[in-house]
Amino acid sequence: MGLSSRLIVAAGLGVVGAGLLVAPIQGQQDGAVRKTNGGASQFKEGTPPVIGTIDLDGVFKNYEKVKYANEEFQASLLAKRNELMKLQQEMAQEAEVLNRYAPGQEEFKKQENKLTELKAKIEAGREQAEREFQSKEAEAMASLYNEVTEVAKKIAKARKMTYVMKVTNQQPSGANPNSVMAAMSNPMIYFDSANDITQDVVYNLNAVYKAAGGPTAKAAPPAADAPGAAATTPPAAAAAPKAIAR
Repeated sequence: MGLSSRLIVAAGLGVVGAGLLVAPIQGQQDGAVRKTNGGASQFKEGTPPVIGTIDLDGVFKNYEKVKYANEEFQASLLAKRNELMKLQQEMAQEAEVLNRYAPGQEEFKKQENKLTELKAKIEAGREQAEREFQSKEAEAMASLYNEVTEVAKKIAKARKMTYVMKVTNQQPSGANPNSVMAAMSNPMIYFDSANDITQDVVYNLNAVYKAAGGPTAKAAPPAADAPGAAATTPPAAAAAPKAIAR
């Protein structure tokens, strides 16, 4: 009796499977094959990890360039808001004029058209302002983020760090829900403050910015012990920030 096709296929798969089990997996290091005559592995050993940390919120809050940029941004925002408020006041005045006429009168129709134009102008101005400010904010944040990360990279290399992770030094407080959410989203429960480079980054950023004659913000932020100020835990290295060679 001849063998069925199912048995032939099963037997064939069994042979192939045995071959896969016996043959060495490509790329897998084999002590007998993957070593040179001297006995050393041809693969380079990885660098032992040295992990540093940085509080980006702390950097942005203390970088003088960010303070000044934020002040200028808020001033521009306030100017645009006042401009739109004047148009709204004008619209309110024109609405009072409209009430003097009865529907169907020629003056009523003219005034109604004027109000429609003012409303469209206000809406268009608001939408344009939102687009402009969102674009400016995104561009500014991208530029500042790149500056911060470049300095952080240099400091990390100078301190022989192989990784730098984002953390928050802000202590959670029930009075500040944002601080609680920041703490909950922090991927690190504990980190050695001796390896925190936040203050070093701030020091170097401000040193370069001041040396270049960068303008400073007029309004000073609240002190750490002032009411409403965010409570932070400064890293141990904060007492002696270090400059990096440029």
